[in-house]
Amino acid sequence: MECKKCGATEHSKNGFIKGHQRYKCKNCGYQFVPTLQKGFDEQTKLIACLLYINGLSFRTIAGLLNTSATSILSWVRKFALQHYEKPQPASEAVVIQLDEMRHFLHLKKTSFEYGKHIVLVQYNASNVAMVIPLPLKNDSKD
Repeated sequence: MECKKCGATEHSKNGFIKGHQRYKCKNCGYQFVPTLQKGFDEQTKLIACLLYINGLSFRTIAGLLNTSATSILSWVRKFALQHYEKPQPASEAVVIQLDEMRHFLHLKKTSFEYGKHIVLVQYNASNVAMVIPLPLKNDSKD
């Protein structure tokens, strides 16, 4: 058995903790319990990530694995950083000031239930974008 901190093999017994024998390293003085393992194994973390990719929520996965939703979130984030490449945009983005957009949409005298519904249409030939407000189905003017 090796010390978890320095890797030395010389140690002595140093009491019990939660029913398990505790050891003290003679080299660095670190106290450790070799039988206790913290956390979940990599297979469980991978299963949690696959369940999330297939559409289950963090809380549902946490309930299935008897852990917290925060743990699932950190596992998914770590998995994403290791396995996902951020795609590069194909073309240069067009910057539109929000204040100008608000004035443009505010001048339109149409009513919507929950905010303005708009569609951004981009023309490939000239890289010009156009914003088209869409009325809701129940906004028919008879």
